[in-house]
Amino acid sequence: MFVGVFYGLAAICGLLYCYTRSTTESNDDPQFKSFQRTYLIVYLMAVAGDWLQGPHVYALYESYGMTKHQIEILFIAGFGSSLVFGTFIGSIADKL
Repeated sequence: MFVGVFYGLAAICGLLYCYTRSTTESNDDPQFKSFQRTYLIVYLMAVAGDWLQGPHVYALYESYGMTKHQIEILFIAGFGSSLVFGTFIGSIADKL
């Protein structure tokens, strides 16, 4: 079921991309394109680094003697707090 829902959502995203791409203006400014490439490269490197630390953090908590259940609760609390607070803290930071 998960895979079917994933493919359905991916198809919807593809259709929305094709629909909105044709209705927006294109920006052919070379400086903007250069900035965009630089930003994406740095962003993707930061995200990849964050993804790579996941297994090591798990091993670190395990070396501290935490049980698997405690580590699961810790990860859920971290992701849950990001979900709850991350949705509005960014806009507050932008305003202040």
